[in-house]
Amino acid sequence: MSAPLLPAAATVTGTTVFSKDLWNNGPAALDQWLGDPPRAILAQTVAQSIPNNTDTPVAFDQAVYDNHDGRNAAGTAWVAPAAGVYLVAATSNLAWTGASGCFVGNHLAVVGKTTWAAVELPASPGPVRFQFSLAALIPMAAGDGVQLRIYQNSGAAQPTGFITSACRLSARWIAL
Repeated sequence: MSAPLLPAAATVTGTTVFSKDLWNNGPAALDQWLGDPPRAILAQTVAQSIPNNTDTPVAFDQAVYDNHDGRNAAGTAWVAPAAGVYLVAATSNLAWTGASGCFVGNHLAVVGKTTWAAVELPASPGPVRFQFSLAALIPMAAGDGVQLRIYQNSGAAQPTGFITSACRLSARWIAL
């Protein structure tokens, strides 16, 4: 009786995307993937002007961490390198000097597809500072981009960012 054949050890780089080949390479490859799945933390370090009455994607100028280089060139979306369900969370900051009867809205959206989380609040005459946090489990295909978008109808452009924390976006692959 001959000895059973054992599969060769799999090697996986930090930017390997989850696929059937990865699955078929065995437990070590899968364990490495699950230990370091696609994830990112994006930050805005420069204030951005949010125009009146316009749904505007937040531009993130800094990738605090992004193990798959998913931030697009404009910084307005993080692009998923692999299909799956992602936990996406965002925090926005907006200075406000608008009139009464207006509102501020934030949402997490997959570019060109749909909104997955949203909050809209009436705004009082300013000056006021708004900070919103949103999170959602978002199914994404490889190549889908996710954005934090801000809408406001104060009658004039309003700036993001104040104190030391501006807008943030984080994304992490959690499941197929």
